[in-house]
Amino acid sequence: MEFVPKQEKEKAQDVPYFDDVTSEGGWQGQSTSKSLETLKAEIVSAVGRLGGLVTGFQQGMFMVGDKEREGYRMLYVIEQPNGNMIRGRMDIAALPVKQTYSLRRSLETRKERSLKMALYMLRNALEGTWFLQQLSPGYAPLMPWILTYTKDGDKTITQLWSESATLGKLLPPGESEFIEGVLLEEGTE
Repeated sequence: MEFVPKQEKEKAQDVPYFDDVTSEGGWQGQSTSKSLETLKAEIVSAVGRLGGLVTGFQQGMFMVGDKEREGYRMLYVIEQPNGNMIRGRMDIAALPVKQTYSLRRSLETRKERSLKMALYMLRNALEGTWFLQQLSPGYAPLMPWILTYTKDGDKTITQLWSESATLGKLLPPGESEFIEGVLLEEGTE
């Protein structure tokens, strides 16, 4: 007799609106005076410290559940010890902003501030990742965001691990050896 576990339908993460977050709640960057370009430059620098090279930012819109969220797709590459380059991508969705009639006059300003906040927090997270890399020898900081291609489209290594405890079973033929080789070369087993 075979047991088939019930699969929970994937649902969108419930995130607060930009208008409702506070620094007391752990959110940072709501009132940063830095420009979007300055924040992107700081992110490029932080990724460089982690051994990656940002190749571009693409601004767009994410539909997460029923909420529209402004954001960016950051593309980067990592050089392996053997000289091969691995492509990576990080999707950065800013918090949604309320779009009520009374708030409509400031909608574009609040969208920009939400984007700034997302980039500000990403920069902080990347800097924290650099500290973790210093504390944990063999830690491969940019690996969780590396894309691999599956039958269902592209997914990051983190998504694959979160969907199953056995990463190799989820990957298409040949990808398991590629991922294991990358991880072993980076010094993590």
